[in-house]
Amino acid sequence: MKNSKQHQKLNNLQVKAEKCLSREEAKKILYKASKAQDKIINN
Repeated sequence: MKNSKQHQKLNNLQVKAEKCLSREEAKKILYKASKAQDKIINN
């Protein structure tokens, strides 16, 4: 994916993280965000 798409994905995950209520949901969001950030750094 292009970096712009990864940045958009990170922004969407940030919005979801602000709205989440459970710990499990937050852990999933953090995992996805770290994967997206790794892709930005490596590309």
